[in-house]
Amino acid sequence: MRRSQAPSVRNAAKRGFSACEIEVPKQACAPSEMQWGTTGGYRSLGPRRYNEAENPLKDKRIFLVLWRPQSNKKHKTWKGNGTLEVTANRATLKDETGKVLDVLTCFKPEKFQENALIEIGMKDVEIQEELKTAEECIAQRKEEIENWYRKQEEANGEFTLNDATAIRPQRPKVILKKQKHSPEPKFLQGSSNCANQESVHHATINESIHYFSNCANKESVHRFKINEYICMLTTAELQHLTLQLLADHCQGLDRQSICEFPDVIGIAQRICDHPVLLKQMETQPIVSDVLLPHLPPWQEMGLYDSAKFEFVHLMLDNLVVARGQKCAIVASSQMCLDIIRGYCQCWEVPYIQIEDCVQAHYFNTPSEEDAKPPMVALLMASKLPAIPLRGCKYMILYNYSTRSAATQLLAVDGNTQIYTLVTSGCLEERMFQQHFGLVKSSDSLMNLLNMQVNSTQDLLGVGQNTLSTWSQWEPPFSEAFLKEAFLCDELPGLNFVFSKQKDVIAGSEI
Repeated sequence: MRRSQAPSVRNAAKRGFSACEIEVPKQACAPSEMQWGTTGGYRSLGPRRYNEAENPLKDKRIFLVLWRPQSNKKHKTWKGNGTLEVTANRATLKDETGKVLDVLTCFKPEKFQENALIEIGMKDVEIQEELKTAEECIAQRKEEIENWYRKQEEANGEFTLNDATAIRPQRPKVILKKQKHSPEPKFLQGSSNCANQESVHHATINESIHYFSNCANKESVHRFKINEYICMLTTAELQHLTLQLLADHCQGLDRQSICEFPDVIGIAQRICDHPVLLKQMETQPIVSDVLLPHLPPWQEMGLYDSAKFEFVHLMLDNLVVARGQKCAIVASSQMCLDIIRGYCQCWEVPYIQIEDCVQAHYFNTPSEEDAKPPMVALLMASKLPAIPLRGCKYMILYNYSTRSAATQLLAVDGNTQIYTLVTSGCLEERMFQQHFGLVKSSDSLMNLLNMQVNSTQDLLGVGQNTLSTWSQWEPPFSEAFLKEAFLCDELPGLNFVFSKQKDVIAGSEI
């Protein structure tokens, strides 16, 4: 069981967002049931109001602070105001709207004093003053709610000068306006003209013909190297708790009763992807009566409540934000793509969801008019385009079942690294083992739900194990291996890695 506190490399606010920080279309008042990861919950709810008899200082201290991203500049300036909430084992930095910016878990309580300069993750923080009474905390929360509403109005174009003068914050504010997203390319909009569509259509067809004709011609077959990594990830704390609750409930049922609940496996699979995906199943008795009473609200679930989602977050920071590399993410369901899309929207990582050749062509050759061309391609395994993604040397497979068809997306212009994510020590790892033919499906469902699963590395000597020819890596991972394989210094959730390099013909399967 693990609760990751991984540092991030992003130089702008990026961590600790609640799972519901997703962009809602301007015409919508609330997120739909399928849009947890598309900016619905956080922006529809805003900061939580304190209850009438609630004492915010019961188990924590709250400070008013200034914050800025860490920088090597000689003349530094503060980027915004916020609060720092300190409990016995966690210090949480929030901006002026109450959104979490970063978290610190290793600290000395005596460091938190007025005028102290401290580091919270990748932020410099200067403590201004401590809130000593519940009344001060309530007033501060009211101010955060006003700031949140103002930002929503700004985003919707409803903020006016009169509105600005009507709001009187308690202290000077640094208003941080979000960068505008690049406009959707014209040929992807419903109002696009026929000439634009026709030109793109012809370009896409030509690209497809060129690609497949090359593959058909033996003299021009493109071969390139794939460095593949199967990443076994330790369950996050919330995942472990939820899986245990599910197992405890099923323990009291006989075998026949379990068979009457075919959705038990589906529930476990969603927990492995991210517990928040259970929201789509909350009408089912097991979810509503057994799991939900023990889980935090949907909008409070976040980055570190899923091992795979944490991995994606850290890799996008390392590859896309810090290094400017393109990255493709393939999942087996739209729900998984929704939460990743919500992350990209919240932290302004340029992305595009690709479902056809037109969108794939745009990812390969974006319009020169776009200030921020897409750097992340989101794809569902059942809707992969017929042309490869060029210039995209990194691919993350959120679900291991998408692996067999992945190479048809790989470009012929360079080597590629593929990361297949598996939540270890639970039902997903056993299903992964069955998918690879490492074990037979003889274990009882109860053993799997109770997380009594033999680790994949322990099966290397059993039968004809297809992974026995792969290199194996286990903690503690060397810094050289992490930098070569993942371009980072640390991945706390990484439990075990299988790696292999092989030559592949473009368009073939792994």
